Amino acid sequence: MKLFVCIDDTDNLDSIGTGELLENMMGEAAIRQLGVGGMTVRYQLLIHDDIPYTSHNSSMCCTAETDDRAAFTAFCASYLTENAAPGSDPGLCILTDDPALDYSSLINFGKRAQIEVLTKAMAYDAANAFGPDVHLSAHGGTGDGIIGALAGAALRAGKEDGRIKGKLQPLPGKTAWTASEFARIFGVQRFIDEDGNEITDDLPLVFLHPTKLLYSNGLITSVLVEENGQRMPKPKIKKSKEKKI
Repeated sequence: MKLFVCIDDTDNLDSIGTGELLENMMGEAAIRQLGVGGMTVRYQLLIHDDIPYTSHNSSMCCTAETDDRAAFTAFCASYLTENAAPGSDPGLCILTDDPALDYSSLINFGKRAQIEVLTKAMAYDAANAFGPDVHLSAHGGTGDGIIGALAGAALRAGKEDGRIKGKLQPLPGKTAWTASEFARIFGVQRFIDEDGNEITDDLPLVFLHPTKLLYSNGLITSVLVEENGQRMPKPKIKKSKEKKI
C-alpha cells in the first residue's frame, strides 16, 4: 500500500528539525520491516501572530509503502510521541496514496492553511469528512500540529508546489554540465526559471554552489538562474532561525 506521511510541529530550537525527525522515523520503520519511506517535501504554511511555530511554520511530508498499514500507523504514532521535542505540539497524518481518490476537499483545506488561521476542529472535520483513507492524530502538547500535518499530506496528494528536503552539493572537480547530464545524475525531471517558465533546451550549466530542488507539478524541479552570463542551479543561502512563540 502506498501512503503519504506528514508530521508537523515536532521541534524546538535545540532539537533536530521536523524533516530530520520524519526521515529518522522512516529509517526506523524500514529497520523494523514495517515500511519504506520516499522523498520528503516541505510545505510552507501561513506565518501569522496567532500561529505558534519554531522557525518557518512548515510541515514535512514523505511517501511510504507498507504491507501492514495498521502496524505502520501504530509505529509512527508511538515514535512521534516518544521522539518529538519537549514543548512541541506534534501532529501526524497518514493518507492513502491512490490516484483513484478525489482529494479535492483535503486539497482545499491544505491551501486554506497557507492563507488562513485554521483550528484543530477544522482539521478533524476535514479528515472525518474524507473518510477512512486518512489517519489524523495528536501526540503531545496542544496537538495543534495536526493542522499542518493534514495540510501537508493534502498538498502532497494534490501535487502542489513544495521544497524537497536536503541540498544538492557540487561534485568535486566538476563544474561544467549540460541540463540533460545534470538531470540524469541528480534525478531532476524539470527545469524552470525564476518566473516559473519551463526550460526545455539542453543548456550548458555551471554547478558551483549547493542548491535545493522543488517538487512542482508533481515533478522534481530545478530552478535555473543566470549569473555572469552563465546558467546555474539557484544557490541556496542559509538563513538564521528565529523562534516564534
